[in-house]
Amino acid sequence: MSLEQIIFLIGFSFAHVFFPGHPTPLLLATGGMTRRNAWKFTGGMAIAHGVLDALALGVGQFFLKMLTSAWPAGKFIITNLDIPILTILGIFLLCEAFRRSDENSGAAAKLMNPKRPFLAGAAIGFIPGPDTIGYAMVGGALGMHGLAHALTASSVVFIGTALGFCSVTAVTGFFPTIIKSPKLGPAICMVTAVLCFASVGYRTWNTWHDWV
Repeated sequence: MSLEQIIFLIGFSFAHVFFPGHPTPLLLATGGMTRRNAWKFTGGMAIAHGVLDALALGVGQFFLKMLTSAWPAGKFIITNLDIPILTILGIFLLCEAFRRSDENSGAAAKLMNPKRPFLAGAAIGFIPGPDTIGYAMVGGALGMHGLAHALTASSVVFIGTALGFCSVTAVTGFFPTIIKSPKLGPAICMVTAVLCFASVGYRTWNTWHDWV
């Protein structure tokens, strides 16, 4: 794997934790738990979701090979699907950034206190989301060759995902007032939208350069 691919994977894996529709709101609810339970909950979620995304990425290249063997002309389209997907996601995030935040999030956080936080986090973490399919496509688009590349990329995805979850819990511990701020959700959406558009610009430039 190239350094560029590693940076992209760990950055995307870290950032996708904050995507709307992801279990992030539940993770933010760790502000209503004790510190010990919060980290147990985070550990379960980070491990489960990290493994799920890593597996999706690992099988992505094999999925792409099977698909392109049946549709050789579609390889260019398939390997560049991330461009329209990230564009749509960026627009969605931008719209979400200007929507009114959920007024009941604080009350939900106070109610979130499972008896077995690690298992609760793991159960939630194993729920696949739209990003899971995205990882499968990214795995194929990277053009990984051999088991070693697949294992390296999957490990990078696992580390990035785990760091994303842990960073949220760390922030709730050091700055508990942040999770109560109605500006948090819109800010996360705005930053992630900028990352999406930056990635689209970079990928589009590279694709155009290769095509020309």
